[in-house]
Amino acid sequence: MFDVERAIAEWRQRMSAAGVKSERNLNELESHLRDDLARQLKLGSSAEVAFEFAVRKIGQSDAVATEFEKAAPAKEIRERKIKLLCVVFTGLLYLLPFVLSIPKPWIGFDPIQRWLGISAIVLTILSLFSGSVLGRILPVIPNQRIRTRIQFAFVIPVIVWIAAFGFAILPRLDLTFGQGTVAILWAIAPLAIFGGLTFGLDEAAYRATS
Repeated sequence: MFDVERAIAEWRQRMSAAGVKSERNLNELESHLRDDLARQLKLGSSAEVAFEFAVRKIGQSDAVATEFEKAAPAKEIRERKIKLLCVVFTGLLYLLPFVLSIPKPWIGFDPIQRWLGISAIVLTILSLFSGSVLGRILPVIPNQRIRTRIQFAFVIPVIVWIAAFGFAILPRLDLTFGQGTVAILWAIAPLAIFGGLTFGLDEAAYRATS
C-alpha cells in the first residue's frame, strides 16, 4: 500500500539534497504539494497517482530548488518590509491624536496622572517597536504554521482583555476624565507588548534563515 507520508518525507529529502536548505522554504513547498495532492484525491485519483501528479506539477528537484532559493529571499525581504511599515503606521496612528491636540490632553491632569499617562505612551511605543530587539533573543521557530498559531495565542487573550476592559470594567469605574484617560492608556499597552513579541518571533525566524 502506498504510504503518502513516507513519500512526502522522501520528497523533502530530495528537495533538501537539491539545494532547498531552509526549513521555512521546505514547509512552503510541502504545503503546495499537499494542496495539489488533496485536490487530486478529491477528484478520485489514487494516492500514488495523486502524489506523482503533485510532484510533477511542482517540477524537478534541481530546477525548483534553484528558482525557489532565488525567489525566497526577495519574498522574505518584501514581507518583512510590509510588516515594518505596518508597525510604523500603527505607531503613528496611535500618536496622532496626542500630537494634534498638544497640550490639551494634559490640561487639568495632576502631576501623577500626567506622568502615568506619558509612561503608558512611552511603554506602548517602545513595545510596538521592540520586535527587532526581541528577534535577537527569542527562540527560532522555523515552521511558519506553528509560529502563526503561537502568535494568535499571544494576541487573542489581549483582545479579550481589551474588550472586557472597555465593555465590562471601565463602565463600572467611577473615574475622572484624567483617571479614565490614564486607565485606557495602560489598558492598551499590553496589545503593543504582545504585538512586539509577535513581530519578534518573525524577526528571529528571519535572522536564522538570512
